[in-house]
Amino acid sequence: MRFTCPIPTPKRITMAFTLGLSALLLAGGLFIVMRVQNKTLENTAIQDGNRLLYQAYSGKSPQSLDLAGFFILNTIPGSNSKLFNFNMISGWDHAKPAEKLSGKLNTLSETSKDKRFQALLRKAHDAGAETLSTGRYYARFESRPGKPPVLIFSIRTSPNQVSVVFMPLKKRAPSAPWLMLFISLLATIAVVFFVSNRYAPIYGVLTFACLAGLTISAYRMNPSGPFYSFLTEGFRGFGKGYFVAGWLGLSAITFALAITWFTGHASRFFRALREFRLAYTYIFPAMIGMMVLVLIPFAAGLALGFFNHCRGEFQFVGFSNFIDILSGGGSSLTNPLNFWFTLGVTILWTSVNVFLHVSIGLGIALILKDPLLKMKGIYRVLLIIPWAMPNYITALMWKGMFQQQYGAINILLDNIGIGSISWFSSFWPAFMANVITNTWLGFPFMMVVSLGALQSIPTSLYEAAEVDGASKWQQFKTITLPLLRPALFPAIVLGSIWTFNMFNVIYLVSGGEPGGATDILITEAYQWAFKRGERYGLAAAYATLIFVILYLYTKATNKITRAAEDM
Repeated sequence: MRFTCPIPTPKRITMAFTLGLSALLLAGGLFIVMRVQNKTLENTAIQDGNRLLYQAYSGKSPQSLDLAGFFILNTIPGSNSKLFNFNMISGWDHAKPAEKLSGKLNTLSETSKDKRFQALLRKAHDAGAETLSTGRYYARFESRPGKPPVLIFSIRTSPNQVSVVFMPLKKRAPSAPWLMLFISLLATIAVVFFVSNRYAPIYGVLTFACLAGLTISAYRMNPSGPFYSFLTEGFRGFGKGYFVAGWLGLSAITFALAITWFTGHASRFFRALREFRLAYTYIFPAMIGMMVLVLIPFAAGLALGFFNHCRGEFQFVGFSNFIDILSGGGSSLTNPLNFWFTLGVTILWTSVNVFLHVSIGLGIALILKDPLLKMKGIYRVLLIIPWAMPNYITALMWKGMFQQQYGAINILLDNIGIGSISWFSSFWPAFMANVITNTWLGFPFMMVVSLGALQSIPTSLYEAAEVDGASKWQQFKTITLPLLRPALFPAIVLGSIWTFNMFNVIYLVSGGEPGGATDILITEAYQWAFKRGERYGLAAAYATLIFVILYLYTKATNKITRAAEDM
C-alpha cells in the first residue's frame, strides 16, 4: 500500500501560517492573564493573611476567622540558619478545634500518628524557617484535588518568633472562556477563506487579535461568577494592569510577521536561509549575543517609557510620559526642567564641541603633516594622551582645576591679573568649563582621523597646484577639503553622537549646575531615574526621544553625504 502526502496548496499554507500566528497570540495572551491573576490572588491573600494574623493576636478565636491552622513558633536556642528548631507557643488545627497545641514541633510530630497533622507541622516548620532565613514574609499556595487552594503564610513577629497561618482561598481564578476563543478562531478561519492569499494573514490575525483580546481582557476583569458573566462587565478591565501593554506588544509582533508574509520578505528570508545556511551558522552566536545584549534591553527600555513607577510598582500609562516631556511638564521655556530648554542646551553643547574638535584636530593634523617639522613622533604621542586616558579621570582632573579657591585655572587667572571666576555659579562659565574639558578629550580623535586622511592625498596634486600658481588657501579649499570629506564626514557624525550623549563630563565637571541649567538630555534622564523619585518610565521616555533625535540626525547626514558624493 502506498501512502501519498497531500500537496500543500497556497491556501493551506496561508491557513497554517495565519492559525500559527493566532495560536502564538492566544498563548501569549493567556500567559499574561494567568500571571496577572496569580499575582492579584497572591497580593489579596497576603493582605488577608496579615489581617487575619492581626485579628488572631487581638484575641479572636481561629474558628471565627475561617483558618485551617494557626501557629506561633519560637526558635530554640542553638538553632542556626540552616536548621531551625522551634517550640510551639500556641497552635490550632481545624481538625482538632478543642485541642490546644504546644511543645516542640519534632516531639508533636513523633507522638502523633495522624499523617495529615505531621505534614501540617512540617509545612509550618518550613514556612517559619524560610521567614527567619530570608528576613521577609513567606507565602506559598497549595492546591488539593477537589478543594480550594490553601495559602501558607508566615511572618516574623519578633526577633525569635514567627506566626504561621493556613488559610483557604475562597476566590479562585476563572476557567478560560474557551467558547468565545473558539468563536474567535472560527471567525479567523472564515476571514482566511474569503480573503485572497496575499491579504489573508493580515486580516486573519487582526480579526483574532481584536476578538480574543476583548474576550481575555473581560475574562481577567471578573475572576468569579457564572461562565458568561464576563459579558456583563463591559470590558472595564481593558485599561488595567500589564495586559494591555503585553497584548499590544504580542499583536505588534504577530502583525509584523503577517506583513512580512504579505510583502514577500518572509519567503525571501527563508530562501536565503536555505541557500546560505553555512554562513548563517557561523554568525548565529553573534546574532544571539546581539539579541540578548542589544535588542532585548532596547525593547525593554522602549516599553518602560509607557509605564509609571511608583513605590516599587509599575503602572501602564500609555503616552503620558511622552506628553509630559514634550509639553514641558508645565514649566516655562527658560526652566531647566523643560525638555525644550534642555534640548537647546544639548544642541548648543554638541555644535560647539564638534566645531572645536574638528577645527583644532584638523589644524594640528595640518601642522604635523608639514615635512619640515622635527620630532613628529613625540608630538603625536603627547597629543594622543588626552584621548588615551579614561575620560572620567580627565573629567575629575579638570573639575579640580576649575575649583574656585584652590583650582589651578583660578590661580593662573589671579597671577595674570584677571581675577578668579566662580565657574559653577552661573550658566555660561559652567557651560564653558564643560566645553573646555570635552574639547581636551575630543580633539585627538579628529586629529588622528584627519592626519590619516591627509597622508592618503597624493602630493602630486599639490605640486600641480603650485605650478598653476595656487596659494596655500586655494590648495586647502580645492584639494584638501574635498578629499578629506569622505573620511571626515563619518567622523563628524560619530563625534556628534558621542558628544550628544557625553554623560561623564556633564555629570563629573558641572553636575548640571547651576540648578540643572547645564544638564543635557542624557543627564536629565539620569536625574529623573535616580535623583527625582525614581521615575524610571519618564527616564526611559527621555532615552527613547534621544534615540529618535539621533536616528533622524543620522538619516539626514547620510542623505547629505550621499548627495555630496554624487556631485
